[in-house]
Amino acid sequence: MTSTTGPSPAARVRRLSNSVQDAAIVRAAAELGLADAVGDGPTPVTEIAARVSADPPTLARLLRALTAYGIFEQVTPDVYAHTEMSRAMRRDHPGGLIHTLLTPSDWGWAMWGRLAESVRAGRCLFPDVFGADFFDYLGEHPEAQARMFRGMTSWSDQMNPALVGALPLEGAGTVADMGAGSGTLLRAILEHAPHVSGVWFDTEATLAVVEDELLSGPLSERCALVTGDYFHEVPFSADLYVFKLTLHMYDDEPSERILRNVAASAKPGARIVIADPLLQDPPESKFVPSMDLHMLLVMGGKERTEQDYADLFKRAGLEFTGITPTGTDLHLTVGRVPG
Repeated sequence: MTSTTGPSPAARVRRLSNSVQDAAIVRAAAELGLADAVGDGPTPVTEIAARVSADPPTLARLLRALTAYGIFEQVTPDVYAHTEMSRAMRRDHPGGLIHTLLTPSDWGWAMWGRLAESVRAGRCLFPDVFGADFFDYLGEHPEAQARMFRGMTSWSDQMNPALVGALPLEGAGTVADMGAGSGTLLRAILEHAPHVSGVWFDTEATLAVVEDELLSGPLSERCALVTGDYFHEVPFSADLYVFKLTLHMYDDEPSERILRNVAASAKPGARIVIADPLLQDPPESKFVPSMDLHMLLVMGGKERTEQDYADLFKRAGLEFTGITPTGTDLHLTVGRVPG
């Protein structure tokens, strides 16, 4: 007789505790570049191993494990072929999943191992472990910085069309992308709304990665590039200020400081939009609360609930006007400069 009961509570917890193994197996496949090493047809393990400089018998063990996850198909124990999941890990696959998988270098594994310690301390321990805060660490490790930039770009850029469609662009003549990075969001806004002028705002060092479309051509005529530090000053006025995946990197005090600087430069009625994950109680998925802990561990930041945003805007002298879902991992939190 077959039992119809599911796993016990203890079994479910045990499976969750093994998730680190799942992540390590997928990460190893990404690090080795296995998806690019497997050909269009069934490929012998010896050929795959030669292409990735791996030991064939040991690689066969990894490929067997990946097959159990639906990543690769075992034709025979010595031959493997692609599945839709493994093809999604190729470097030429649209969306750049491989870059997202490779985003957390050694710092990611190290900091998640300190979660209990960080919870006891009530703070980010990244400087204790690496001798520098996260951003200084990236500046000292160019390869980790490049991975971080590629991974964040490949993940966040896929959300741009939905975000632009949800932005309150009506009545906005000038839109500022705050902490704009390469400027892909601002480019999407300018392409979507021909009546809008844009301001790219980030540090001077970030100018090196700005998209060509914002530097030359038709869009550049509607885009101003402004460098600075929003912790100290926002040296321009706009009708709409957009912070995408930015303020969740910071705790409340620095976030409030940034918003106060925006309010000091903006005209009455200007709007501020924060595009970050939204915490909910009880949580609707694992993604947002786990991202909240990631922010704690790596940057000392946090995700926020609707009430958290309302309180933050009030302390910064802004009016909280609501939350807009986008159909992506991000929600839009909207505020307004009084007057």
